[in-house]
Amino acid sequence: MVFFWLLIFAKIRGNFFPLFIFTAMSEREINWDEEFADDPEYQAMTPEQRDKLLAFMERMLDKGLAAIYGDEEEGIPDANVNCSQCLSSCKAKCCTLIFALTKQEAEKGIAEYNQQRPYFIARDKDGYCPHLDRKTFSCAIWYDRPLRCRRYDCCTDENVWPDGIPDELKSAFPG
Repeated sequence: MVFFWLLIFAKIRGNFFPLFIFTAMSEREINWDEEFADDPEYQAMTPEQRDKLLAFMERMLDKGLAAIYGDEEEGIPDANVNCSQCLSSCKAKCCTLIFALTKQEAEKGIAEYNQQRPYFIARDKDGYCPHLDRKTFSCAIWYDRPLRCRRYDCCTDENVWPDGIPDELKSAFPG
């Protein structure tokens, strides 16, 4: 399971101070009532107060007063997918996925991030990652690509393979 965290800062007398950390699951539509079922402060809020809180957090992101970083679990191996064998069929659909870079990846500065939505991976106007060569479908930062890219296994993703993996490509997915 992958989590995102959002650290909200307040600017007081020219200095930034952390206000609170907000976590959210990234792999599915979020049901906030389930997510915070064990949080008494959240449960004490009215639905209107919850909606206002979520809208407030969205405005903080929009104004650049907050950022979201990805939080990848330790010890997860890279996906075992032979991308070069699949690219002519999938057209690098994985390079259109939107995700947050980890803090370390953002600080490293190799992977571009969206300036309007720090620290989500950048996307060009065509929806693809700016590091993707559109002619060869190869990644310009392959050896330094984000963990999310390294660990992504498209073999069960219906967004990539809505009709399942074609038989001629199944050998590309040894797992």
